[in-house]
Amino acid sequence: MPSQRFAYCILLLATLMALVSVPSAHAQFVNSFTNSRSLLSSPFTVQTPSVVKVGIYVIQIGQVNLASGTYTIDFYLTLQCSGKCTVGSFEFLDGHATNVVLIENETNLKQYRIEGEFLRNLDLRNYPFDSHILQIQIEDQLLTKDQLVYVPNPNTSGMDPNVVVVGWVVSGWNGTAVDHFYPPYNETYSRYVFTINIARPGWTSAVDMFLPVLFLVFICLASMLLTGSRLESRIILTVTTLLAAVFFQFTLDSTLPPLGYFTFADKFMITTYMIMVSTLVIAIVLLKYNDRKDEVKAEKIQHYSILIMPILAIVVYVVTFLIFL
Repeated sequence: MPSQRFAYCILLLATLMALVSVPSAHAQFVNSFTNSRSLLSSPFTVQTPSVVKVGIYVIQIGQVNLASGTYTIDFYLTLQCSGKCTVGSFEFLDGHATNVVLIENETNLKQYRIEGEFLRNLDLRNYPFDSHILQIQIEDQLLTKDQLVYVPNPNTSGMDPNVVVVGWVVSGWNGTAVDHFYPPYNETYSRYVFTINIARPGWTSAVDMFLPVLFLVFICLASMLLTGSRLESRIILTVTTLLAAVFFQFTLDSTLPPLGYFTFADKFMITTYMIMVSTLVIAIVLLKYNDRKDEVKAEKIQHYSILIMPILAIVVYVVTFLIFL
């Protein structure tokens, strides 16, 4: 019938339209799914690390212990960032905090009052003319460089004018940020380093240390004036000054840790021992010739030793300072 044929035509036409529309709908679904994935992944691909400004203001430095390489510092620590960020959680790499007080606690700003004890491998080769760099190193515990970056903040950094280190002169400070790579984990962390430069107070400390030794050398050289029957007293006096010098060095080294190298003080004392042993050998040789009644050789040795030894001592000390300091 005509009406049935017309219905069949309409049904066939609708079926054909449905088959044609399926591929386009599938393509639209795939495109929309791909776009949704790209929208979800885009925050991770364009993520930028939080930039944290770090400032340290030192208000007190305790005694520097050369034997252990430790020192205490009392300071303010300020961590600040702008915008939507996090200051993270820090740790000290060269020491530990003994007391921490949180002063400011905001989303983008944290300020602490910290008392800490820090450790540093001090180079004592030029002791007692040595100078050192005290450090405070800060690094985040969890966030790598891709997530958090430290930058120095000079506005919140510095040292109080009343900071005094007993036995040392504070010559300056500096704050820098560096990257530290850990090979086993293939990770890089941002690190903030605050340094304080200290040095011995010029020649005053050196004079205090070496004046007793120079006085012993003077006594040893002055004993060369004893001749004849007083040679035995001369030997006893020389040996006494030599033992006093050894005891002085033992007292001097008691303030230092065990070292795998000679300090300048050690080299200075070795020079002193050479001078004292030389005068002792000369005295023993003179005693030998006196026992043989060979007064001619004894007088010749005595004459040249008195002229040469003081000049030789001065030259050896000058060379020691020029070469080893």
